[in-house]
Amino acid sequence: MSKSALTMIIAIWIVASLLFLLLGSGGDLDFVWRFRVKKWLALNFVGVSVALATFLFQTVSQSRVLTPAIMGLDSVFLLFNVLFIGIIGGAEYAKISGSIKFFLQVVLMMLFAVAVFGLLVRRFSMDISRLLLIGIALGLLIQSLVEFFARLITPEDFSLFQGIAFAQFNRVQTELLGVVAGVLLFVILMLWRIYPAIDIYRLGRNSAINLGIPYIKMTTNLLMLVAILVSASTALVGPIFFFGLLITAIVFALFPSARSGSFMIMAAFIGAISLVGGQAIFEHVLGLASTLSVVIEFIGGLVFFMLLLKSRKSN
Repeated sequence: MSKSALTMIIAIWIVASLLFLLLGSGGDLDFVWRFRVKKWLALNFVGVSVALATFLFQTVSQSRVLTPAIMGLDSVFLLFNVLFIGIIGGAEYAKISGSIKFFLQVVLMMLFAVAVFGLLVRRFSMDISRLLLIGIALGLLIQSLVEFFARLITPEDFSLFQGIAFAQFNRVQTELLGVVAGVLLFVILMLWRIYPAIDIYRLGRNSAINLGIPYIKMTTNLLMLVAILVSASTALVGPIFFFGLLITAIVFALFPSARSGSFMIMAAFIGAISLVGGQAIFEHVLGLASTLSVVIEFIGGLVFFMLLLKSRKSN
């Protein structure tokens, strides 16, 4: 990745941020600080988290088609939440601190990711078609469980769950910003330490082992980071299905030979630009005539099918 490309992407991010913060504010900086800065931070955190999580998961699975959302990790987040609501009740659930719920969800999702996805990836990493089929089936199973348990809770509890179940960029959970910022900083520091090893890991299982990479330990660590990142993004705005796939596809198209460190930097900035710039357009220009999540899922779905067809032709 050249310095000019990085400079350009940072400049675009700054312009998108200024548009989001200042457009329609009338120059009232107090208004910007009180009502827009927290949402701007949340959108940046979500863009970075989803982009990094998708890249790491695709690195583990050795497939550009798979994402944590397609494999059902977002649905796992919803399953844990609907079970919590059903067991303790919506009123008690609402009383629990957001930070406590967040950390509990992170731990549970890390355990699930390592136990289930780690097993699938290690067993079927050489058979991407089967891994994709099992992953989608698993995701549908988990989603069916979510819908089943959602029907068992009371209407009042269900309305509370609905606020969690859909991506909402207009209403972000700003009370979790401090926690998510700390978690995201931890993940970035971890990636900074291991990104040279990720380049070797991307060569494949046999090559990585021959070059001295502890493959199983590395796979476990990467899946744990994926679970943390997915938890962070989902806790802030809700589940996003195809967004990560869209971001990684754009970066692969623009920088096909980028090394892991450069790729993650570009993916993080493009993810942040997409959400901040897109929300600025939908919120301040189009007057919320539509929602950004609908457009993202539509375009991301098209990209998914294009990548799927491309992978079948290459085989």
